[in-house]
Amino acid sequence: MKKGIIGAVILLILSGNVFSIYPQEKEFRGVWVAWAGSNVPSRERIKEMMEDIAAHNMNTVYVDVWRFGYPYFKSKVNHAHTGYYTDPALPFGRDVLAEMIVEGHRVGLHVEAWFEYGFVVCQGNNDVFYQRHPDWFARKRNGTTLFNGSYQYRWLSHCNRNAQQFLIDLCQEVALNYDIDGIELDRIRYPELDCGYDSATVELYKQEHDGEEPPQIVTNSEWMRWRADKLTDFVADFYDSLKAIRPDIPISNAPIVYSYGYENFCQDWRPWINEGYLDVVSPQVYRSSNAHYSTELSKQMNHVTDRSKFYPGLTSIANSYLVPTNEIVAMIRTTRNRGLDGHVIWFYDTIADDLPVLKNEVYQSAVEPPGRPDGWRRPPIIINETSTNVVKSAGWQEYTTIPGYNDGCLYVNSSNAEWIEYSADIDISGWYEIYVYNIYHWNGTPMAPYEISHKAGTDTVHFGQNMATFAEWQKLGDYYMEAGTGKRVVRLSNETIPDQLLFADAIMLLNTNRLKGAATSVDIERAPDQSTGINLHQNYPNPFNPVTNISFHLNADVQASLKVYDVTGKAIMTLFNKRLDAGDHTVAFDGNNLTSGIYFYTLKTDNFSTSNKMLLVK
Repeated sequence: MKKGIIGAVILLILSGNVFSIYPQEKEFRGVWVAWAGSNVPSRERIKEMMEDIAAHNMNTVYVDVWRFGYPYFKSKVNHAHTGYYTDPALPFGRDVLAEMIVEGHRVGLHVEAWFEYGFVVCQGNNDVFYQRHPDWFARKRNGTTLFNGSYQYRWLSHCNRNAQQFLIDLCQEVALNYDIDGIELDRIRYPELDCGYDSATVELYKQEHDGEEPPQIVTNSEWMRWRADKLTDFVADFYDSLKAIRPDIPISNAPIVYSYGYENFCQDWRPWINEGYLDVVSPQVYRSSNAHYSTELSKQMNHVTDRSKFYPGLTSIANSYLVPTNEIVAMIRTTRNRGLDGHVIWFYDTIADDLPVLKNEVYQSAVEPPGRPDGWRRPPIIINETSTNVVKSAGWQEYTTIPGYNDGCLYVNSSNAEWIEYSADIDISGWYEIYVYNIYHWNGTPMAPYEISHKAGTDTVHFGQNMATFAEWQKLGDYYMEAGTGKRVVRLSNETIPDQLLFADAIMLLNTNRLKGAATSVDIERAPDQSTGINLHQNYPNPFNPVTNISFHLNADVQASLKVYDVTGKAIMTLFNKRLDAGDHTVAFDGNNLTSGIYFYTLKTDNFSTSNKMLLVK
């Protein structure tokens, strides 16, 4: 795709103001990385995209991790509800988010997990989640659950506590298990105004309106405001839940511009950012010309009290029209001229051709994004197999047929004991993610033993070199490494696998913020017990202060008890001990007299017991 190329830089004057040609010392330069349908980018494509974005002096990528009910990371939360850890169309063992993170961090980019589809969890025939939890879904006045015309999206109910908790659990799972630089949960809105007639929403409305049913006129002003306020309540709960476990990562959203989003989707993002429920907001100021962008940007800026949290979204494509490059450049300059600290561009595939011009005109030098301490993302430490920091036995031979990280790689296939050791010069003590560039060969060993040396001792991690899924950068784990010169990091040998084809290539150390930034984690894996029909749900909200609700399902009338325990195993409260009817039950728990921390709640019957964790944060 070719676009108009702008000429020499000139000073443009608009409304008496001179545009800023050069950026601030720090500037947020983000881009969304998405894909169409099932066209998930390959590992090689991910590498190319990240290198291209970084080479043109952008600094942040929003990577798509949630589309049409499939997480593009290994999700125990999703597996508990659907039986799928990730998109079943992916090759076995593939983790797209992990690939995005390592390739992004390797080139110095900040990588944010972007839950693009938010409350949308089904499309067309992909209705596994709906089959498991039909009562969790939003409905129109006529009872249907299908929205968005031919797209046939099914949306989770925006007021169903279990549905809300599912989304919180997904995002908490990523925050705890991946070294991401932020989380963006989008599509926190209604699909249309004819929505909100599911049982959970209706019941909540009736509770707050003396038993009155929701209005059948979808444009009723009070009904629209009530639904918008419920979205705000969810955003507040979501923000608190994520900050309780990862207070260091920013939470963002890219809403539709106000008031269009409110008038059509009951989305009012103004209190989200102004009342402290988001760290960053990026309204979709998607316009095909700078003139229209400038006008809309002024309107949106008036809705924000702290403009340091406002990074407008601009687009490189509008209704299939490729926005000319000179207009994109002008939009970026307009954004700077308004004193804003950054912007985000939709989206990589349609901005890629523009990047050389953007680098020449507005991204002349690399800058860090604002809001981060210096050294948040330090340069990677990469040790190639030919480095002077590598020592090895004499039996290793060069293998040029298979490309390694940098040209070829090494191999042994011998009954003699062969080994290779990698050392690194580490400037700063701290937590690091240790990676190896794992070589794939159809006849490679299924158990390459990588021994990692770290402050606490040594660990050994095995990777198969005979599976394509485990090729290229593979994470060995998180380890605390002490500063020093020539610190041994990884050793690989054939001592336990003689006469097998063993390959060696590069290793890499990336500083990680996940472990030092995470609060006490909460176990969020939970699967219904199919044999008993008893299902103990995660409490909501979680974390909580001081009241939370515990819900569960019984398939028969039973004698049951629900007790709360502290981390020492001491029972601190019995919520009930009585005979209950079959069906769904909810019990409130008040932790007002307890200190902050992890607690356990256990549901017990005569022949079954199950427990979950919850986190009280005061």
